[in-house]
Amino acid sequence: MTPRTLVIINTIGCLLLTALVVVQWRGERKLDDTVATLRTQLAAAANQAAEDAKHRAALERDIAVLKESIEATQKAAESSTRALAEKEVLAERLQTELTAATEQVAAWEVALKARDARILSLAAEIDTTRKRLDEAIAKLKEAGAR
Repeated sequence: MTPRTLVIINTIGCLLLTALVVVQWRGERKLDDTVATLRTQLAAAANQAAEDAKHRAALERDIAVLKESIEATQKAAESSTRALAEKEVLAERLQTELTAATEQVAAWEVALKARDARILSLAAEIDTTRKRLDEAIAKLKEAGAR
């Protein structure tokens, strides 16, 4: 091999090495771009996951509050149902007592009418008896005056 051939081979080798370096450099740039894109996506996914976790925690708190509210509403409904039942029993008892009182008042009215009628008849009898006594007294006075 002549020195000229060696120079040509050396030049070709240098060009091949330069081409190889350029190809590898471009590949590394593409990989760096891909890694940067993936890191950006990873950061966005991490942010989204954090937001989703906050949202989930807020929803869990809301669910807990709703459960407490439902339990309180159920307890209030049960209490209202019990109170309503007690009031219905009281209303029925009062209605029964009112009916009994109304019947008693009606009986008393009948008794009062009977008493008033009896008083009127006795008053009429007393008046008749008094008139007879007055007549008898008047007759006795006339008889005593003669």
